[in-house]
Amino acid sequence: MHYLIDGYNLLFRIPSEQKLSLKKRREALIEFLGDELRGIKGTLSIIFDSSEQIRDFPQVALSKNLEVIYAPKGRTADEYIIEMVEVSKNPKVLTVVSSDNGLSGQCRHLGAQTQSIEEFLAFAEKKQGRSTSSKPNYRETSSHIERLRKIFEEKLEKE
Repeated sequence: MHYLIDGYNLLFRIPSEQKLSLKKRREALIEFLGDELRGIKGTLSIIFDSSEQIRDFPQVALSKNLEVIYAPKGRTADEYIIEMVEVSKNPKVLTVVSSDNGLSGQCRHLGAQTQSIEEFLAFAEKKQGRSTSSKPNYRETSSHIERLRKIFEEKLEKE
């Protein structure tokens, strides 16, 4: 199973220290998910809107067992999640985690499973594990490389 988590939808639905900056809250969420969901079978990807709308490709980092993705230029996290479901060879193995009814409905229509934030948090409570610290590893996945190839080909055709 591959979980595609709507990052800010999750972040704004869980209690957190309101005095912290958005960046610190996001980092704490990533740390929490990396720690609490270590034992999960499958892949976890959390997708955020990018604060740097200068890249034509998503920024991806691996932290523990969690793939952290910042949507590329011109795409919201929701649009990027939908794109990931659309290009999947087997959307049935994807579970989109969001309480955004519009996003969830579109992903279900494309063949993905969905889970609300509340359902996911209940699931996370059952999968708690120990904390280990590690630095993120940056890499490009084959789907990201394929997406870039299409962008470059489109740009070449326009010139």
